[in-house]
Amino acid sequence: MPPLPRRTFLTLLEAGAGAAALAACTPSNAPNPLTSPGSGAAGSGTGGPGGDGAPRVTRTVAERLSTPWSIAFVPDGSAFVSERDSGRILRLGTGGDPREAARIAVRTDTSEGGLLGLEAAPDFASSGTLYAYYTAERSNRVVALHWDGSSLGGERVLVDGIPEAPIHNGGRIKAGRDGFLYIGTGDATERSSSQDRASLGGKVLRVASDGAPADGNPFGNRVFTYGHRNVQGLAWDSSGRLWASELGPDRDDELNLLQAGSQYGWPSVTGARSSNGSVPAVHVWPSTADASPSALAIVDDVAYVACLRGERLWRLPLPAAGSTGDGSGHLPGATEHFRSQYGRLRDVVQVPGQRELWIATNEGSNSRILAIAI
Repeated sequence: MPPLPRRTFLTLLEAGAGAAALAACTPSNAPNPLTSPGSGAAGSGTGGPGGDGAPRVTRTVAERLSTPWSIAFVPDGSAFVSERDSGRILRLGTGGDPREAARIAVRTDTSEGGLLGLEAAPDFASSGTLYAYYTAERSNRVVALHWDGSSLGGERVLVDGIPEAPIHNGGRIKAGRDGFLYIGTGDATERSSSQDRASLGGKVLRVASDGAPADGNPFGNRVFTYGHRNVQGLAWDSSGRLWASELGPDRDDELNLLQAGSQYGWPSVTGARSSNGSVPAVHVWPSTADASPSALAIVDDVAYVACLRGERLWRLPLPAAGSTGDGSGHLPGATEHFRSQYGRLRDVVQVPGQRELWIATNEGSNSRILAIAI
């Protein structure tokens, strides 16, 4: 695929939104009012798996990466990693350095677009199918690539026309237990699109392996939930409930429990409030300096949320099945870890079958993937 031409397309409104987003991404070490008593020491990364449950870094898996955005494990124990700005998909073998498996010609003139989410198909062992979400010239799209044992190729477009902009591009994709693909999108700075069920922006989409709307979708199209600003994380708990982490504007970052056909308030309302039948967030970070959540992983019904501006990992015990918490917008037992130690944390995934997480860090020229014992 040839490189895509650059183009200047920021309107005054988008430029203002971009400036606000950049301002919101300024790191802060302000005290965190949501940290549970005694959890401040956890930010040092001390402790270990079991015991007090504090995560700890055990090793560096890969380093000198260029804005690693997503990690996808495959059945042989290796993983693929996307680099947002370079468009490279790297393969991390079980005992070697990262090797380039593909390079996608992505838009490079956006601050939050590029090569974003990766996910292996449930039948990867037989099909070799890897899904990727990236920013093309006029839209975001989801494609299927084929792994032949040495490289990725044979791109097939599954979903096109997802709105793109310099910011709010979404990008997370996850394969559900039902065999369908779930796709988190952003409003691409067009707030009204989040409430428009005919638009793919500001949604969680649910599609079949060929990109068609999944059977049983609530509106007969690809839309599963709507009223989102910029979904960044998707994960399921042990009872099969789907959770999403979402970036707020200048306040109210959210952890949401998703229900088919429901709407989540944007742009009318944020946080643990409701408007026009919207579903309130289960957990809210009032200050974006404490979170700006990116990816989400759930292990033993504990959510681990990687944060961008907040530069930390949140550990959130989830409410039991049938409960959505007490309605306060705060989950008891929430603790923060690694504050300001590893830069912006972009992705967090569980190593299959292990009590270990891999975290993709954005630390400038020393962006890494770290292994975390939990």
